[in-house]
Amino acid sequence: MKLDFLQEEPKLVLTYPHKSNFNKIGCLSMVVLSFIVIWILKYLTRYHTEFSDKMIMAIVLIVAPLLVWFIGYYLFINGVKLEIFKNEVVQYYTYGSRGQSVLHFKFKIEDIEQIKMKNRPFHCLKMTIKIRNPIFCGLHEKKLHKLKKVSVILDREKSDCFMQEIEQFHRMKINESI
Repeated sequence: MKLDFLQEEPKLVLTYPHKSNFNKIGCLSMVVLSFIVIWILKYLTRYHTEFSDKMIMAIVLIVAPLLVWFIGYYLFINGVKLEIFKNEVVQYYTYGSRGQSVLHFKFKIEDIEQIKMKNRPFHCLKMTIKIRNPIFCGLHEKKLHKLKKVSVILDREKSDCFMQEIEQFHRMKINESI
């Protein structure tokens, strides 16, 4: 599997649905929570009592880091994607530290051992794929001789397209063997 297929456009990209209702609700709630925390901090700084000082310390030490963690989690929630190309090559990406996609694994559709799907709220589902002997793409390509598991949260409509693609591939293999 050489890198000559990189010039092609993928025929199917599976990634987290960024325009889902969950994202709209999550983003709005984090913005509102941020304004509430800032308002409470401004209100408490007006009073210089022992109680207000302890509350400010509690907010700064507990609530603010939690808020920052939730914002980071929201921005990189399952930051992965699968790209399927016409020549039955699948690539698995994750987001790097600077927000750019980093290629981790590539494999052929025939290397997929098992697919599990779990429903998630807001018309999403979590798809877990077990891959036999994927090629790890780090500093250099290396074939892993073991079963690897990857997960993607995606829209249910995209999962239907992916399953049709897998079924079509298996039908083609059966027809070739006959």
